[in-house]
Amino acid sequence: MSWGCPNEVNGTCLHVAGRACDPGMKGCVLFGRFVFSNTKKNRPGGPRERGPGREENGPGQEANRIARG
Repeated sequence: MSWGCPNEVNGTCLHVAGRACDPGMKGCVLFGRFVFSNTKKNRPGGPRERGPGREENGPGQEANRIARG
């Protein structure tokens, strides 16, 4: 299984303008949300916890998962 970032086009990040795509870099939509094997890409203290009322599989999560396929 592979993954592709929707903000990456031809190796360039559209979210962090002008930078080469480097998943987990500061400014990346993934920064601080996941744990990477490269410790330099990890947020100090680990990923942020979900706030109150934002359950992992709460209402709408299932619909979002189905819509994305």
